[in-house]
Amino acid sequence: MSERERLRDWAFQLDSEWGLRHVGKCIICGEMSLDSPSEDEAREWCLNHARATGDDHFELFGIQYGSALFREPLSVNGTSPT
Repeated sequence: MSERERLRDWAFQLDSEWGLRHVGKCIICGEMSLDSPSEDEAREWCLNHARATGDDHFELFGIQYGSALFREPLSVNGTSPT
């Protein structure tokens, strides 16, 4: 099976239960906040971390969780495609 055929058999499904999550990360020490549904909470974590450590460079990003699901190939007249 070619790489292209292998990729076609999989689908990525976002986890709608989690939605978009936000994370703050300190670029100086690498510490990260817990993921949160609130961008404001992630930003507030960055500010609290700056107050506590003096670190002043951060990355704020959103993430989505999902799963890779195997899709059965469509059959033609009851036979598997080749």
